[in-house]
Amino acid sequence: GQDGQGGYGVGAHGTSVYLHLGSGLGAGLRLDGEVYRGARSAAGEFGHQVLSLDGPPCRCGGRGCAEVLCLAAVARGDLPEAARILGEGAANVVALLDADRVWLGGRVVHSAPEVFTAGVRRVLQARSLGGTAPEVGVAAGGVAEGAAELALAPFFGRRG
Repeated sequence: GQDGQGGYGVGAHGTSVYLHLGSGLGAGLRLDGEVYRGARSAAGEFGHQVLSLDGPPCRCGGRGCAEVLCLAAVARGDLPEAARILGEGAANVVALLDADRVWLGGRVVHSAPEVFTAGVRRVLQARSLGGTAPEVGVAAGGVAEGAAELALAPFFGRRG
């Protein structure tokens, strides 16, 4: 998605969230135009927010984490449910940070981009607390899966 900023859709002062769904679920954050890494460079552990208190166990030791729920839906072939779960997690982050854009990427998203953008958008609109829901877009497919690339993914994308 192009937004007139000469690139991927992140304006100089915008707050955006990049959600990456591949073999796991992670995030990259850009707050007021700056990459946010956190006090211990651990920001972006999006997948380990709890969405279901008594949900299935997660590899992190928690239960009902967004990652375990989302990956289970993907494994069942239920991509609309995976998109809904991703949207619920995204809505939590949007509410916390007042983000104006949510970008989606990773091999699972790129396998069905329309399903994921529509599903995430639907949840964000339903949970926008009477305000305007953030824009939802898909990152270019060439972004690598690694952690270093994950942090940079929001700043690269196709034009047009």
